[in-house]
Amino acid sequence: MKSPRIGYALLLIGGLAALPACAAGRYSYRSDRPYSGGSTVERIAHENGYDEGREAGEQDARRGRSFSLDRHGDWRDADEGYHREYGDKNFYRHEFREGFRAGYEDGYNASTRSRYWPR
Repeated sequence: MKSPRIGYALLLIGGLAALPACAAGRYSYRSDRPYSGGSTVERIAHENGYDEGREAGEQDARRGRSFSLDRHGDWRDADEGYHREYGDKNFYRHEFREGFRAGYEDGYNASTRSRYWPR
């Protein structure tokens, strides 16, 4: 029979091993999908924001405009894709803006790089 200390140690090690995956997954970005982890509403809001932000960032860079989130109504409203059954609208707005910011940066930077460094 294993001693209780070994059992607790194994439990602790297993819990710590899972921690980085959870913590890192909350706001991990990939070029094709901006977000993984969190609740379904959190993910939906973040991805909706990312998609809108990426498009806005690409357009601004192509048009030679300065980097600015505030000029976009989607950023200000932050409710694109929201449905009442998602619950707290302010929570949705927060996650949408986080996604929008990330998508805008990705889109703006990608379009700016391609303008100066064509493939």
